[in-house]
Amino acid sequence: MIGLLRICVLLVLFSVVHSTCQPQRCQPTDPDVLGPYYINLKGQKALNDTNMTLCGPALSQFRHLPLMKVKGHIYDEDCNTTLSNTLIEVWQADNAGVYHWQTCRGYMKSDRHGYYEFWTIHPGWYAIAPGSLYRPAHVHFKVTANGHDILVTQMYFGGDVYLGLNDSCQVCSSDKCDLITTVVTVNTATNQQHNEVNFDVILKRDIVTRVAQVFDQDNEEMEGFPVDRQKRAAMDYANYRSYFKRDHN
Repeated sequence: MIGLLRICVLLVLFSVVHSTCQPQRCQPTDPDVLGPYYINLKGQKALNDTNMTLCGPALSQFRHLPLMKVKGHIYDEDCNTTLSNTLIEVWQADNAGVYHWQTCRGYMKSDRHGYYEFWTIHPGWYAIAPGSLYRPAHVHFKVTANGHDILVTQMYFGGDVYLGLNDSCQVCSSDKCDLITTVVTVNTATNQQHNEVNFDVILKRDIVTRVAQVFDQDNEEMEGFPVDRQKRAAMDYANYRSYFKRDHN
């Protein structure tokens, strides 16, 4: 009886999360916690055209599990300009909710259209502490692009009962609609099926880029002003750029 009541409460809280989701406005992707299982690039594998699988059948324990494609574009904060050559680091737990140091983690770069994709298995739930609620299934992302703030976030899956208030991590962002994807089934030309999710990322411009844009606008408005005033503005810009690079990187 208690177990049934707990399930009912979870489903009610889950429906509350999804009923409040509205069509997304143009705004930078919400951040999320890094978590304890991140390791630097030296410990990750490169995902490329010859091996795009993050976590999958190359290991015997995952051989029976279906693969899922994760894809998307990386955008500037204007939500229109795509960002090429962006470093995308990803890592996740396996289907049993276990993290591995040697697999289920990797990195890639977006192509000239800002597009990325990789294949993986659906991650499993895990509890942060014995007896606690579970963390919803998620994939970690760390996204780094020139001229933009580094984004650390997590991608979630719609329909997961542990999203939002049911998440055992109370400081995580599993209630953010822009981090929750929809899993769809895709039919291939060979009459095979696979699951697929789309996760677009919008990056916020860093402070140096913002300062440069302000001065670029000022320079356009200063055309026709005396040369000495234009030179003074250029010097101010150089000083500001040096300051922000030194103290804000």
